[in-house]
Order: sequence, then C-alpha cells, then structure tokens
Amino acid sequence: MKTRPLAALIAAFSASPAMAQPQSTFTLTVTGLHSTKGQIVACLWRDKVKFPSCEKSKTAIRRTFPVTGPTMHVTLPLPAAGRYAVTVIHDEDGNGKTKRNFIGMPLEGVGISNNPGGMPGYGKSLTDIAPGTPLTIRMKYLFG
Repeated sequence: MKTRPLAALIAAFSASPAMAQPQSTFTLTVTGLHSTKGQIVACLWRDKVKFPSCEKSKTAIRRTFPVTGPTMHVTLPLPAAGRYAVTVIHDEDGNGKTKRNFIGMPLEGVGISNNPGGMPGYGKSLTDIAPGTPLTIRMKYLFG
C-alpha cells in the first residue's frame, strides 16, 4: 500500500516543469554601449504586435541585464529555431522604459537585429536564429 503514494510522488516530480528539458538559447552580443549606467533590455520577437516597443508587448520575450562594459555578451532563451526580430535598449536610467523626446524619438540607445538604418520595420529586422546562433547588435544613440 505504501508503493502507491510513492509512485504518485515520482510521477508528479517527473511531470513537473522543473524536470522538463532545458529551453534552447542563443548568444546576443551588444556593441557600442556609451556607458555602464543602467541596464540593457533585450527582447525576442516572434510576431510584430507592438513592435518595436518591448515594454508594451505581451508576446515578446524580455530579459534585462546590468551593463558591465561597452560590449556585452548575453544569453537569451529561444523557444524554437525560426525567424525572429531582436531589439535592445540601453535603459540608462534603469526604469525599464525607453526615454523619448516630445515627438517620440528615443533618447536612450537602441539596437535591432540586422542593424537596419532609419525607422526599422519588423520585416527588415527578421533574422534566422537557431540554438547556439550568435547574433550581434550595434547600439545607436540618436541624440548623443
């Protein structure tokens, strides 16, 4: 009779998320950071809803890292190999949001996959990412 509770306990632990296979990852290198103030906020986009405003998205995978130097190497989760866009902000004041001027232009550093110029769209930012794929994004500071 004592084997049934033990078997149920083993089954429960086997099915728990903590015992699941680890999620795949990829390495993001962020270059051109102007200072070590604040944090970088990196977002992985599978769809264009609210793109590129990570703080408004409910579907982008968002990770925050303290800035440690002008170049950073961080690891991001990757649900599956595929086409994604990646955005990064240098959140120098650490509030988790992109500081903007009166017409909506970012006052903090921004970067996006494929490093397109101008106002990047979701389509221009898509890139193929597989587990272990390295990706480099160069930060741009529009006002300084």
